[in-house]
Amino acid sequence: MGVVDSVDVRDRVGELLAAGTRVVNLVGPVGIGKSRLMAELAGPGGAVGRPGTSGTGGPSTVPGADTTPTDPFHDVRFADEVNDEAAVARLTLPAGPLVVASRRPLPAHRSWDPEIPVAVVHVEPWPDARIAELVAASGVDDPASTRNVVRLSAGVPLLARELCRALRAAEMADAPGAVVHAAVAGVLRRLAVEDAGTEEALLLLATVGQADGDLLTVLGAGPAFAALAESSVVVAVATGLAVAEPYRTVFDLAHEWRSPVGHRTAATRAAAHHGRLLATEHSDRARADRVAQALFLTVPDPARRLFRPVTAPAHVRPAGPGDADDVARLVRRWARWGSLGARRTERLLDGWMRTTPDGFHLVCDREGHAVGLANVFPVTDRAMATMEPLLQQHTAVLTPGKGAFIGLATYDDRQPAARAALFRFLLAMGIQHNGMVISTPSREYQRLAAGLGLHAHGATRDDVLDCGRPNQVYSHDFETESLPRWLDRLRGPGLAPVVPDDAGWVLRQLREALDHVHEPLALARSPLLAVAGGPGSLRDLLVGAIGELQAGPAAADVEAGEILARYYLERRGGHEHIAMRLHLSRATYYRRLHHGLARLARPFVVQSR
Repeated sequence: MGVVDSVDVRDRVGELLAAGTRVVNLVGPVGIGKSRLMAELAGPGGAVGRPGTSGTGGPSTVPGADTTPTDPFHDVRFADEVNDEAAVARLTLPAGPLVVASRRPLPAHRSWDPEIPVAVVHVEPWPDARIAELVAASGVDDPASTRNVVRLSAGVPLLARELCRALRAAEMADAPGAVVHAAVAGVLRRLAVEDAGTEEALLLLATVGQADGDLLTVLGAGPAFAALAESSVVVAVATGLAVAEPYRTVFDLAHEWRSPVGHRTAATRAAAHHGRLLATEHSDRARADRVAQALFLTVPDPARRLFRPVTAPAHVRPAGPGDADDVARLVRRWARWGSLGARRTERLLDGWMRTTPDGFHLVCDREGHAVGLANVFPVTDRAMATMEPLLQQHTAVLTPGKGAFIGLATYDDRQPAARAALFRFLLAMGIQHNGMVISTPSREYQRLAAGLGLHAHGATRDDVLDCGRPNQVYSHDFETESLPRWLDRLRGPGLAPVVPDDAGWVLRQLREALDHVHEPLALARSPLLAVAGGPGSLRDLLVGAIGELQAGPAAADVEAGEILARYYLERRGGHEHIAMRLHLSRATYYRRLHHGLARLARPFVVQSR
């Protein structure tokens, strides 16, 4: 339907009722404005019923409605906000038509009789301009604050109102995290009617992006999995559950402000979880899902937001013969966005159409409208003539039979779900074909390629696309065994890589943890949390292990424990100083130090396999 306002809803619902539909279900997330829409539909002469009740509106139910007996709103009953199983079970169905509002479609509830057909009308987010009007009406007139509210609320009026309410509190004026946290508290209160007690689990799920039951158990929220699966702001994705946008973003920000150590710990452990499962996945698509989630948890923005979970209806499909107009439209959009020369772009499009017609893929929204486009195809001898002009002197990066070539990628900026679906699809193509080659004049995509650690081969000799600058060429190897090492290199500040089965690597991480054993925030970045738990647990494990060495029966263990305690726990000086104090030769001292570190690393190496 696109963006729905009160007129759109009345028209759509009226069409369904006039066609004889018995039950029309207005569906939308918490705070999207369903109650207000229901009140407008019922009109001043009608009564919007609560769950289990109903109101009957006559010919004047909707302002300006046709007063003839054929008016589709004649004798319609309304039931507002039927959101839990008990309310659905109590809902009485009248003989005439019924309009019901709910956060999830009625057929998704176990209590709903599947024999009763339902026409679902999705209530979409408000446009930015309308949210801006709401912000102005609330008394918030600062331009920067207005932009932030519009961005964070993403068309959900409840979020906008709660953010504005928090902004008006003087004590929060200089604390953006506190503003978001207060706004989230208001949303969580509204969600409590569905299942009280999942608030902490929702914040954790928002932080890690998506999680299965095992990961939630690792994070201490395993029992909440079933309740989360029933939440109206949670959707099922390939590797578990995810909080739908924009709720995920604001829940994540609130959690980060309230519990920075817990936030970092959750992200670190989730990254390790997905990384360790890479080797167990047997399909390219499943591996791509794991890699995308690991990228979301390890790289900083702007690359991070490209790989967030796809929680709104969006999908990628091959373009067919009937999609020529959409393909041409989106190619023109790509050309305008990059200030590309029209003639060069048309020639390029013609070449792709002739040699790699199956390379075009459309990104579609809920209604199937094309809102994005990718041209990506395997590197083959047949496609070489199409790729060579875009690579020029860098054609040596091509190996026929290996890798996927990305010719273009474009999307509607107003469709974040489509954007995430597009980039996850491109990643999947790279993993499916064990590599990726890119040639782009876009500075945005060049920064993205650099941020993701792709190998830069340099610029083309010529301005390939007549845009005033040469293309830059990048490639990357996506062989399965190289994926963990790549993710390891990409870790951003505050986030750690996955845990590999490598004793030397574990020793390096162990030394890093010991260097910061008294600093909880630094320990929260350690990938060893995937084994040890939280920062406090990791510290206790290391301190306890050193104490056990000091109290052990073997002289080598005792000396190793004393070295580790003096150097890492008590900070009594450098290695030479401690060796002298313990009356140990340099060689003996370092043998004992390495022996102690190896003993401390033992549980991590064993459990990471």
